[in-house]
Amino acid sequence: MSAHKNVLVIGGGLIGTSIALDLVATGRNVFVRDIDATAQEVAVTRSGAFAFAGQEVDVVIVATPPSIVANVIRSVVSEFPNAVVTDVASVKGSIASALADLPDEAKARIVGGHPMAGREVSGAVGAQAHLFQDRPWVLTRLPETSDSAIAAIRAIATDLGAVPIERSVAEHDRAVALVSHTPQVIASLLSGLLVDAAPSDVELAGQGLRDTIRIASSDADLWTDILLGNAQAVGTNLSTLASELQATAEALTAGNQNAIHEVLAQGSKGRARLPGKHGASAQETTVVVVRLEDKPGELARLFTAAAEAEVNLEDVRIDHALGRMTGLVELTVATDSSAKLVSALEATGFTVFA
Repeated sequence: MSAHKNVLVIGGGLIGTSIALDLVATGRNVFVRDIDATAQEVAVTRSGAFAFAGQEVDVVIVATPPSIVANVIRSVVSEFPNAVVTDVASVKGSIASALADLPDEAKARIVGGHPMAGREVSGAVGAQAHLFQDRPWVLTRLPETSDSAIAAIRAIATDLGAVPIERSVAEHDRAVALVSHTPQVIASLLSGLLVDAAPSDVELAGQGLRDTIRIASSDADLWTDILLGNAQAVGTNLSTLASELQATAEALTAGNQNAIHEVLAQGSKGRARLPGKHGASAQETTVVVVRLEDKPGELARLFTAAAEAEVNLEDVRIDHALGRMTGLVELTVATDSSAKLVSALEATGFTVFA
């Protein structure tokens, strides 16, 4: 454990409480403070931390909405003149700009932080142990940030099971606009089409739509702050997509088969660029589809059959059949293992579509 033993978490929401929960497990003295007394009480109870009452601390973690992070940090560097200060906001450029006029000594103690983890639920009641396990935790610097401050937050991220990755402020905001913020807008817009859709249309929705709009249930207030904090990068992406959507609509109207094919092929190429397990290059995989009875023990029986066949499952997805007590389970496996899995499952009595 790091020498930075006393940690204050400001903000008793999902991320702040999850951090406190895991930090308590490391043996640190963890304190929580929130302007909402009820939220603070729930966070303290949920995490096992202490309510803050003026204790000396070595590290302050600001886990407030992005729009007020800079103001909170300004206050914190004065209130705790010896503490390293970090935040967990998913935007960095607007915060760094707002802190530019602080004294160099204060800026030396400030580290930008962004754990790339979360849930579609909000508040301390949604806090979860090990939420950051094996997740990237991006660290950014102000020009004056000291190496010792970076090391302190790197140690905390590591102790929480995360993978610390250092990026510049600009690199961070560009990257999250692409992989997080723009997808949130697209998911929300697509999900919005369902609001006035005929119920008979919506009931035909399958797993593809559910996967695509999963993040649309995220907290609207929080995401408004996030998007406005990274408005330029997200706006650029959306403008590009708007042009491509318009071109695709025109290609559909004109019946331009080549143009439509190119859109789909480019999408496939982009999807293939996502890293595989453990950050390795993506491997060639095959999806094996299994019909499963909707009753206790069937999923366990399926996994047991795969384990006994010594086939590693790369991914699992369940699609429940409309109006039937069955579901389709999609098992993603390495292509060279698919035939062995199919044989093992069929021998166990499963109906397999491969």
